[in-house]
Amino acid sequence: MSRMILDNKRHFLFILIIIFGLAACAQSNESRRSSGAGRPPTMRGAASSKDVIATTTILTALVQTVAQGKFRVRALVPAGVSPETYEPKPRDIVSLEHAALLVENGAGLEAWLQKILSSAGSPSLQVLVLSDGLSPGVRATSNLYGNPHYWLDPVYAQTYVEEISAALSRLDPANATEYRSNAGKEIRRLQALDAWIRRQVATIPPQNRAMITYHDAWYYFDRRYGIRDLGSIVSSPGKDPSAAEFAALIAKARANHVRAVFAEPEFSPKLINQLASSAHIRTVTDLYDDSLGQTPQLSTYEGVMRYDVTAIVDALKNG
Repeated sequence: MSRMILDNKRHFLFILIIIFGLAACAQSNESRRSSGAGRPPTMRGAASSKDVIATTTILTALVQTVAQGKFRVRALVPAGVSPETYEPKPRDIVSLEHAALLVENGAGLEAWLQKILSSAGSPSLQVLVLSDGLSPGVRATSNLYGNPHYWLDPVYAQTYVEEISAALSRLDPANATEYRSNAGKEIRRLQALDAWIRRQVATIPPQNRAMITYHDAWYYFDRRYGIRDLGSIVSSPGKDPSAAEFAALIAKARANHVRAVFAEPEFSPKLINQLASSAHIRTVTDLYDDSLGQTPQLSTYEGVMRYDVTAIVDALKNG
């Protein structure tokens, strides 16, 4: 009998220890919630999320130069995947439901985006369409050519950075001065990049300054730096040229003594190789225009642009 009483007392004490332990944990967790430990600070006067979602890795890199760690910045479209042919995933809806800001290029680049925005269901999500920050004349050019690749012109990229700074400042006014300072530093880097590109292109003999590409990503770059844009193999992603269109492009390459045809690693090289073989020109199949690369050198917008320009200049000088 006494042994049974002793066992009951031990059992009762064990239960009390568990109860007090749980109470202490709850109090500790409440204390952490009150102090903000273990999570990002809440934005003042804006949504509580510190997540910013950009559609592409290129745009993500530009946002990161301004945010400098004050927001969690992630891309919907992974590196090495074309944003023009991307198929949205269920995880994209989840990401947008927890984001304060979505940064997209617009101008037709992300034709798939509206489909998931209508499913995300976050009334607090703010959307920044970077191409809307360009002048009406520039947007009219986009409508004429169906070309959304403004960021490949570093002068337009400077406008993107200004727009990103303004959007982050609206979300987080307490740090607006820092965002403006970060944007100013990035813009100065982009101005230096622009000057460097001009010097590089100047080394190409004028008669060699002509490009044919797999898809028409380089129109604004070519226009900025005086390179003749002779067209692209595909008029839109996933749409192969007809036999007549392909033959006309080969003839144009021969007539203009084009030195190389340029493409990106995410696309099949089949048509590129066919054109290069028929026009007797070289291929460059590792440009990065819609996406960052997988190496540290290609992990920033500036790194990608310097890599691409070096490859373009080398091919047009020595192809």
